Parts: sequence; structure tokens; C-alpha cells
Amino acid sequence: MQMIKIDVSGLNQLRESLSQASLPYDDVSEPGRQFYRFEMDGKWVAYGGLEGSGPDMLLRSIVVCEARRGEGLGKAVLSELERFATSQGVTRLHLLTQSAAGFFAANGYELLDRGEAPFAINQTAQFKHLCPASASYLRKTLSVPSCTE
Repeated sequence: MQMIKIDVSGLNQLRESLSQASLPYDDVSEPGRQFYRFEMDGKWVAYGGLEGSGPDMLLRSIVVCEARRGEGLGKAVLSELERFATSQGVTRLHLLTQSAAGFFAANGYELLDRGEAPFAINQTAQFKHLCPASASYLRKTLSVPSCTE
């Protein structure tokens, strides 16, 4: 699977995919957001993104092509985004979800009260108004790769 950073020309397809999955898409072109298209054999199979900078980042908008759901691509995309975040110095990923708390919990994310989110995460559009108050808040501490001699 290939991970490709989306530029401005790819945002419309991202918005359409997020809309079809009932995920927020109004702010995808705002600064501080990095979205990625995941492809297999030259065709998109998933999208996912990260928002923010520093040790805490927000995991955004993982959506798998409907025809490819159930194949483990969601887990593969999540792993790729976590690896990339770790390479950028991120130590904790945060997210809000209406329907996938079980998926994220099964992949090492801890369900927490929204009040436990750090200030930088709490101030994002996702937390302030894009996701309803009923959305579950989850966090994962990423393992830092060890140095080998």
C-alpha cells in the first residue's frame, strides 16, 4: 500500500469520500492538516490524516473505500499513520469518533473523558464544533523507536 500526501487538487475527492462516510470535511483545506491517500495498484483504497504539531496530534478522518472494507485496510492505514506520526516526533495521538471506538480500542487506544484532552487538542475545530459532544474521545501513547547500535 502506498501513502501519498494530498495536495489541493486532491481535496475534492477527499471531501466526497468523507461526506459519504458521514465524517467531517468542512475544514480539510485549513492550515495544520495533513491528509493522505492510500493506494493499491494505482487506485485509492483509503484516506487518513493528522492535524496539529508537537507531541500531541489529532488523528483525522480514516475512511476505507466501501468496496474494500473488511480486508484489514483500516488497521493498515492506522499503522502507517502512527508510524509516520512517530517519525515526526509525535508521542500521543488523539481522536474523536461517533462509530469506531471499538476499532480504535482494539488497536491500543484508550477511551477517556473529553476533559482529559490537552489544550492544543481541545482547541481544534474537531473538538470545538465539528464533532458532537456525544463523540468518544480516545488517545494512544505511541512507542518511540529504540536506537540500535
